[in-house]
Amino acid sequence: MTTTINHILLRTKNLNKMVDFFIQVLELKKGYRPPFEFPGAWLWSGNKPLIHLSEINLTDNRQTEYLGAQNNSTDTGTGIIEHIAFSGLDYPSLIERLKNEKLKFFERTIPVNEEHQVFIDGPEGLKVEIQFENKYDNQELNISS
Repeated sequence: MTTTINHILLRTKNLNKMVDFFIQVLELKKGYRPPFEFPGAWLWSGNKPLIHLSEINLTDNRQTEYLGAQNNSTDTGTGIIEHIAFSGLDYPSLIERLKNEKLKFFERTIPVNEEHQVFIDGPEGLKVEIQFENKYDNQELNISS
């Protein structure tokens, strides 16, 4: 059984806004995507496509033909997904980027293991968590509520 995530596919109403969000927050790079017949983008982390984005288009059936029947409602937000989480490596750099880009976020520390979580509000109701191991003392953490 494999326990690592290969990639995440998100369907979005605004492809460019979602691409920009992940580039700003996770510093992913827009990379090669096979020539599918429907609009989308692949965002790469190093040499691996991590997030696949596909733009919702209610008048174009090419995506449905490829992926199968989809819930094409544009008002369902993130559906059953509460958030998606990534491991972080550079807490100070992330906080600086979020503040510079004026992105809304909040922070929490998990009791007992003291891993630190940064939750970022993204487009279309998406919430992204970046989790850091407990390697920062309280003076380095800039907790905002």
